[in-house]
Amino acid sequence: MTGELFFRIHSKFIFLKGEETINSKIDYTYKIAIFGERNVGKTSLITRYITDTFEVDTKPTLGAAIHVKYIKMKDKTILLQIWDFGGEDKYRFLLPSYAYGTFGAIFMYDISKIESLANFREWISVFKSGLKKENDDIPILLVGGKLDLENSRTCLEQEKKNLLDTGIFFGIIECSSMTNENINQVFELLLKEIINTKGNY
Repeated sequence: MTGELFFRIHSKFIFLKGEETINSKIDYTYKIAIFGERNVGKTSLITRYITDTFEVDTKPTLGAAIHVKYIKMKDKTILLQIWDFGGEDKYRFLLPSYAYGTFGAIFMYDISKIESLANFREWISVFKSGLKKENDDIPILLVGGKLDLENSRTCLEQEKKNLLDTGIFFGIIECSSMTNENINQVFELLLKEIINTKGNY
């Protein structure tokens, strides 16, 4: 299969100050990965974060899609590369190759489908197999999507506690791409943990 099948690039340039341009100095570049089973809301999460829009029907990600966003933290300009990995089994073999060079990751599940957590250990193992040994302890955030389906929740508090107790994830947060609840907070949490881990600030 050709590279065109596996890559889709979507960029959004966000600056807090109007006088700044795309050509502004980039202080840090962070690559993050988002992965999990199909139809848990990964692409919707990214789309809401980058464009502040929500699409009811999204096409499945074929392999991997790269999204780019420029953000400001304090007085620094950060280029955030967000790699969205397709959740279908046939694309899972790509994950280790594309995981190389990531600074942090999100494992996403659907709060209304407990089965979307069934293979989380396998997902994490496959992802980490693509990292250098000295970098395989990068921060991974557990994100529950589709919070607007609270009335259909099947992932309960005890299950979330059990997941955190594994020590795999540094934190957990739930969000809704439909209502925009906690969307920015997802990426802020991960970015702050990356910065704390790397000690850049």
